[in-house]
Amino acid sequence: MQIIITNHALQRFIERSEKLGYKLPIDKRGFLCKLLSKAKPENLKYHTVVRLMNNNYMETQYLTAEDWRFIISNGALVTVERIKKWQN
Repeated sequence: MQIIITNHALQRFIERSEKLGYKLPIDKRGFLCKLLSKAKPENLKYHTVVRLMNNNYMETQYLTAEDWRFIISNGALVTVERIKKWQN
């Protein structure tokens, strides 16, 4: 399955990486794609159910890899966040 990476998702990934002091390669989009390729489905938790309700029950997939959470809707990566909220 091919996933479109939105500009918003890429910007959030860069912003949150820099906040943590990570040194990203020049090809940030490519790096994000590699990280996303390692991601596995996240177990359904309370926050996921609440977010689903807050987003008008739009079908959304939550994947995680290396302490990152990837939110995918309608075949597009809509945002990237850290699993630990205080790192966002």
